[in-house]
Amino acid sequence: MSMLREIETRRARRALSPEPIDDTVAEELGRAATLAPSCFNSQPWRIIAVKNEEGAASSDAVRAALTPGNAWALRASWYFVLCTAAHLDCRLDEGRDYAYFDLGQAALALQIQARHLGLIAHPIAGFSPAKVRAGLAIPKEFVPLVVVVVGKPGADDALSEKQKADEIAPRTRVPITDVVYRERFGLPFSSLP
Repeated sequence: MSMLREIETRRARRALSPEPIDDTVAEELGRAATLAPSCFNSQPWRIIAVKNEEGAASSDAVRAALTPGNAWALRASWYFVLCTAAHLDCRLDEGRDYAYFDLGQAALALQIQARHLGLIAHPIAGFSPAKVRAGLAIPKEFVPLVVVVVGKPGADDALSEKQKADEIAPRTRVPITDVVYRERFGLPFSSLP
């Protein structure tokens, strides 16, 4: 089976180097996110790229919003705050607000491009949306759904013991037979390994 190397080797690593990443590289990551597909090409994402600089109001706001378990992210070079609003995209029956799905596709495109460039791109939910909203002037109708922490690979000295173990643990996935079905829900696509 032929899989793109960037997909196969992508991991949400935490061991970051404090070494800066150039603005042009960050812009390239943002561009990759904007090339993701969306319902009727509505492109419902709004992405705030925040360079992690000591004393800068925007990066101070993101750092202050992080939960204690994400203290490792203080070493990031950039934070990409991905936001959306349901009204920006297709709103279909049974609560199918496509904006959140399409934002996820943009987040994955950013991560795959980062992996291609040899960078770490780790999406996190562990932050205070209210603090991020206030610090980055995000309008109330937008949901700051995820922060993608981006940096160069580095030492694991800022990680907890559990996080250090996670960095070197084998990648685990739910068995494909439990998540990919053929013809009907629950009927495994058994020819897949």
